[in-house]
Formats: sequence, structure tokens, C-alpha cells
Amino acid sequence: MMLDTSYVVDLLRERSNSSEGPATSFLRRHRDVRLRLPVFVLCELHLGVERARNSERERLVVESFCEYAEATYPAPGFATIYAQAVASLLTKGVPIPVMDALIASLAIQYAEPVVTRDVKHFRRVPGLVVSTYRSD
Repeated sequence: MMLDTSYVVDLLRERSNSSEGPATSFLRRHRDVRLRLPVFVLCELHLGVERARNSERERLVVESFCEYAEATYPAPGFATIYAQAVASLLTKGVPIPVMDALIASLAIQYAEPVVTRDVKHFRRVPGLVVSTYRSD
């Protein structure tokens, strides 16, 4: 499964609060599934680290989490998948944030579902399987 930034942030917040919320429960139910961390999510997480008040502590939290998920990078052909997905949405008049489009395209390339709280953007992407951990 490809993990979206919203999922990772929710999971890390739950862990820092020592609470088992929907992100932790989802992870527990899928403990035998390979977790992939798109490079674009890593970029967003590290941006959060750089902007945090206590960036050193946040860096340790992010690096610790990264030990459990496989960093995943685009393979040859990625640019075409991205362009086709975004062009399809733009033709329909449905824009998508760039990072979401990149994450979705990587999930399509690896034939993995994306796990996210932000189903609104991701469900629009043709060929993408979307999983959520929230009931609201």
C-alpha cells in the first residue's frame, strides 16, 4: 500500500498522543501488508520537520517511522503515467494538487492502493484504488 501524507501524519499524531485512533487501527488490521512511502510523501514529511518548532525531535519521529515503510521512487515510465492522469482530470475540468497527482501516479505505477484521509482528490484519478481509514 502507498501511504499518503495525511495517513502518516494522523498515525504519527496518534502515536505521540499514545492513542489508538483510526490510523493505528487500520495499520493493525493490515500488519502483513507491505507499506510503501512515496518519495513525495517523504518530501512533505521533511518539509514539516524543517518548519517544526522542535525540528530535531520531529526528525527523529519521521526517521523512526521510515524504518517501517519502504521508500518508493518513480520507475521509468512514471512521467507518462503522471501526464495521462493529470491530463484526464484537466480535460474534465477537475484539477488536482500536484503532490496528490504525483502520489497517485506512483501508486498506479506500482499497482498499489493509496491509503489516505483525502479521498476527495484521490478518487478522481482514473485507475487508482483508494483506501481510507476514516469513517467520517
